[in-house]
Amino acid sequence: MKRLITICLILSSCFSFAQGIQGNVKLTGKATIVTTGHAVTLTWNGSQGAQSYSIYRGTSHGQYAKIASGITNTNYTDVRVTHNQTLYYVTTAVSGGNESGYSNEIVAVIP
Repeated sequence: MKRLITICLILSSCFSFAQGIQGNVKLTGKATIVTTGHAVTLTWNGSQGAQSYSIYRGTSHGQYAKIASGITNTNYTDVRVTHNQTLYYVTTAVSGGNESGYSNEIVAVIP
């Protein structure tokens, strides 16, 4: 059985793009509890010029650590979450050696 978890979108973040990357990386999200445990699934719109994306996660607003890189599709599922956590996610677009600024932030509250 899948249940939805509370998701908050913070859309007021501003970010700049590295050379060769155009358009917004707009993170959208859906967090679900799957029968094998907890998971947070993130999706976003592709950024023109991006060759891949990196995912960052933190346990407080604005304090992120990279948890995945080289993602070539526009979704990612974080299965390394546990009960009673609030997690903050952002993504970046990567082109060659250039990386954009952070996307808007997604907050996932894991019950």
